[in-house]
Amino acid sequence: MMYLSDLPTGALAHVSSYLAAPSRALFAVALDHRDVDSSSAIAGDDWEALDFGDIEKDLAAKLSDDDIRGVLLSIDAVNNLKRLRLTNCINISGAGLDPLRGSTIIQHIDLSLVGDHESAKLDPEPPISCAEVLPILDSIIERGEDCSLEHLQFPNEWRKERNTESDFHAFLTRYNDYLSRQAVVCLKCRCNLPGDERTGDGHMLRMDENQYGTQNFTCYDCMKHYCYECQEEEKDDAYCMSSMCDNCNKRYCLNCCREGHCTSCDHWYCLDCIDMTRCFQCEDNTCLNCVSEIRCDNNDCVDDNIWCYDCVESGNVTICCDGCDGIYCSDCSDSYVHAAKYCNACDDFRCGECRVTKCMEGSDCTGCYQLAFPSLLEDRERTQNENEDLEKEINDLRRKIKDLSGEIDEV
Repeated sequence: MMYLSDLPTGALAHVSSYLAAPSRALFAVALDHRDVDSSSAIAGDDWEALDFGDIEKDLAAKLSDDDIRGVLLSIDAVNNLKRLRLTNCINISGAGLDPLRGSTIIQHIDLSLVGDHESAKLDPEPPISCAEVLPILDSIIERGEDCSLEHLQFPNEWRKERNTESDFHAFLTRYNDYLSRQAVVCLKCRCNLPGDERTGDGHMLRMDENQYGTQNFTCYDCMKHYCYECQEEEKDDAYCMSSMCDNCNKRYCLNCCREGHCTSCDHWYCLDCIDMTRCFQCEDNTCLNCVSEIRCDNNDCVDDNIWCYDCVESGNVTICCDGCDGIYCSDCSDSYVHAAKYCNACDDFRCGECRVTKCMEGSDCTGCYQLAFPSLLEDRERTQNENEDLEKEINDLRRKIKDLSGEIDEV
């Protein structure tokens, strides 16, 4: 019997060339060639970047630390790999990263386990372990001037609670010291980072409870550096470096991703992370989490009439009928005869139908009768139009029956 692994290396390498990068490496590992050169030929040699998000999510979720270790060994990651993303590898402890020990070429490691513009929060929490990963990261930054590391993205589970006695906090201190020795400057104004008074922060990492463990001044994507004061005049005076996105917990430069600010919750988001809309009342940008679910009961109301919670709670946006609890926007209340309106005499809000019902039940309020009259008049006109349409349909049916009867007689 002939096995797949018995095929010539050239044929296997040709087959693997059609696979996504991580799949090529997994293919080489699965074949278990004892010849290192053969495995390298099958895996390929273009390994500056490895993102497990390039394979199916279900497959990445099944990968073990042994699988990750095998992949990194097959591509000689310690000497080749510059960017590593463990997207969707939610069942690893991190021990499989051991082949990266002492790397002087790795520049970017994303341990967040989530894809581009996905929520940083995973449920259930993944088993990735500080005890397994931090010694490997230490072996990289301990290379000092030979180290190329520029950006680390940590799992949300490590960052959600600040503990100055933890091993993670101790590593953050060491990593911050390493970054601070790199003589980083803002690409626009050339100020020193960190520590310059213009930046407003003395660390390359956020060490306080707010955005704990995230990296300052560095774009997640291109890894260029900007302070938080510089703006780009040609792009609506937007800041060159974004605030941390409240969804993905990453920062981008203006060239890699634009940001939006929700004035209701005061959070910043990547525009690729979450759709921003505009409140019809205050005209401020609002994230979908802060958009009220209340809608006007007038079916002909403008579809864009959406409001933020702040405007709804102010009471200036909608009017509720005291009879049926129907809700109408203030615009429709002014122009739509059946919308809820206020009666000064009765001191109540009622829609047209409820107002008519109240009058028919014996209300002697002049104000109610004045408000109900336009509704009654429109209902009367609508009923007349419906009757005319029905009469037309009846006449059309009679003609068709007559024509059919004539045809039957001829037969």
